[in-house]
Amino acid sequence: MALPLPDGGYRTFRDHLSADEWHDLLRVGARVDFEPGGALLEEGDDGDHVLVLLSGACQIVGARLDQGRALLAVRWAGDVIGEQADLDQQPRSASAYALSKCSARLLRGTEFAAFIRRRRLDRQLTRYVSAKLRSNSSMVAELAGLSVKSKVAWLLCRLAAADEVDRFVQLSQRELADLLGMSRTSVAASLSDFRALGLLRTESHGVQVLKIDALRAEINPPEHM
Repeated sequence: MALPLPDGGYRTFRDHLSADEWHDLLRVGARVDFEPGGALLEEGDDGDHVLVLLSGACQIVGARLDQGRALLAVRWAGDVIGEQADLDQQPRSASAYALSKCSARLLRGTEFAAFIRRRRLDRQLTRYVSAKLRSNSSMVAELAGLSVKSKVAWLLCRLAAADEVDRFVQLSQRELADLLGMSRTSVAASLSDFRALGLLRTESHGVQVLKIDALRAEINPPEHM
């Protein structure tokens, strides 16, 4: 599996633009900064602004019927988030939380739309939004074919990749379990196995990944598949 993210075939919004178009976009709006765990977007809010990620990474999560949260995607510097709610004028369908320190450019929906029109980037935006949807579907398919232990390793690798310096995942075992739709007991057992191998260290406020390459090697489908 192509980890850490972004995958080789995935292109951020920045990748769809020329250098001149990207720098023009960054002249619009205002800079905002987020600490790890900070909310960039909240599900259900009005979609009146768009965020262009400049650095760091964030997780996109949606509410489940059982009141938990499901991981939908991880977005990186160069990505745009919040554009879907602005395009269809509907409340936000997911939340975004910083996985590391993040900086972004905040644009009002009208500012983003004006930039797209002025630069004639409708086709590029459509391709980008379509690519994000395909990426989300691919992630769901990847998870469906993994064992419980592999799912935990997969999630930790994805999230730790957002913190290139410390490889720290600032989520509790309960929160990790919620994102995977698993029991806390199952997650705790997997973490215990990985800890015994020296791949990570569990702390009161998160998980410290020590050997991300070795942890990545633990991502394998069930033997019967």
